[in-house]
Amino acid sequence: MDRYIAAVEGSAIHRFLRRLNLWLWQVWQGSWLGRAFEALALWARSSYIASCFVERGEPAPSSIAGFLRRRIGAESGLRPVTRLEAFGLYFFVFFVPIELFLETHLPKTVTYLGDLTLVLLALSAFIRLNRAGWPLRRTQADLPVLLLLGAALLSALWNAVPLDIAFFGTRAYLEYYALYLVLIYLPFSEGRRRELLVWFLVLAAAIALLGDAQKFLHVATPRQWLAAAEAATTRAYGTMGNPNTFGGFLVWALAMFLALLFGRVRGGLRTLSLIGVVIALPALVFTLSREALMAFAAGALLIATVLDRRFLLVLVLGAVLLPIVDPHLIERFTYALSSGYLTTSSTYGRLLFWSRGLQAFLAKPILGWGPGRFGGSVAHLYGSPVYVLYGLGFKPIIDSQHVQTLVELGIVGYIAFLWLGVAAVRAGLRLHREDRDPFWRAMGLALAAGTTGLYIQSVFASLLETHQVIIVFWLLFGMVAWRLKQAREARAGVPAAAVAAEEGKA
Repeated sequence: MDRYIAAVEGSAIHRFLRRLNLWLWQVWQGSWLGRAFEALALWARSSYIASCFVERGEPAPSSIAGFLRRRIGAESGLRPVTRLEAFGLYFFVFFVPIELFLETHLPKTVTYLGDLTLVLLALSAFIRLNRAGWPLRRTQADLPVLLLLGAALLSALWNAVPLDIAFFGTRAYLEYYALYLVLIYLPFSEGRRRELLVWFLVLAAAIALLGDAQKFLHVATPRQWLAAAEAATTRAYGTMGNPNTFGGFLVWALAMFLALLFGRVRGGLRTLSLIGVVIALPALVFTLSREALMAFAAGALLIATVLDRRFLLVLVLGAVLLPIVDPHLIERFTYALSSGYLTTSSTYGRLLFWSRGLQAFLAKPILGWGPGRFGGSVAHLYGSPVYVLYGLGFKPIIDSQHVQTLVELGIVGYIAFLWLGVAAVRAGLRLHREDRDPFWRAMGLALAAGTTGLYIQSVFASLLETHQVIIVFWLLFGMVAWRLKQAREARAGVPAAAVAAEEGKA
């Protein structure tokens, strides 16, 4: 066998193939495609999302085959468990904003992939905490969430709400608090968290671009999204299936883009922020969502006030120019103030639903009628005796998180709901004030601005259960709370290496 191998290696054909291989390798390295592939490979080696799939190769490549084995990872295995956890987090954060879009092309069961991933992530965090002896520390969201949960449980017991309705009604308020806890207690490094947020911004820009395309291509939208008196034919909805939901998502994306753009970040991140604003702001206008535009104005006002009040002039100029982007925008706002709209809304619309809801609240002001009983998707699917009692037997969607919370959980639950928003704004402003890293300062300000917009838009929508929107709230809140927790532990002398050792070397 050795003599046979030696004969083959000494043959003219083998020498020719070796020279051809070396020549092809030199041509590959010098070509634009080879350089682009090398740059992509270097990014993959430094990127955590890419490293979730493959290990780094050890030997230096000496041929195209060796290069591909090293870059593609044909000889590698899966990363440790933390890699799977990270992959689940990336998948969940990227999947939720587009799942409604996928439902039109895939089976309806695709909806449960996000829920399943969140359950697995929460289970992983639970196991880690149990093994570590439950090293829990109070964070900014814990007390308002406990009060909200307590109000929901007491209200369900007091009103004898059926168990399934009570469960799903409470879940609608607090499901994504699990994401908040995962972000705090799973050992992801600062670099990986930063990369997750940057990739989320890339996704948000891509979805916003889809909304722009829907407008320019005049994609037909359901007529019930517009009043008969309105001349517009298209409202951008992105991947969300609803322009108001899409607008709420864009409010968060723009809060992050603006906070980064007007902050002190430099380089590619600043460029991404500028591109994001240029793409997402027209997309927000094309939704023709009055509530989302008001939410954006409030968030942008907070950013301008905190960073530099001279930016207020930019906002005023932008408000003047917005109708030029879409002339139907003025029509949308003026119609909301017209006598025709007020008559329709008082007969069968928000004003009717809100007035009946406030009557129901006054009947049980302390603990309300119970979770899942009024205004949200659970009451719409299961029905509610409150609707029948107050002449709303057609199972309406109330379109107001404030009214819904008042009716379902009473003043106790409503205080918890407001407390949660105040806690998020305070945490974001505190991080912006205390952190020295421009990126995290911007994320803190984005949380404060986005939460302000969220609570304003919640006057006109039930956003706690609109997961394409509320997931961004808990994502940013979890990141900010983790960053504040790290700073608190650093001041207390807790070594950061203890956490870094558990994360796995990237």
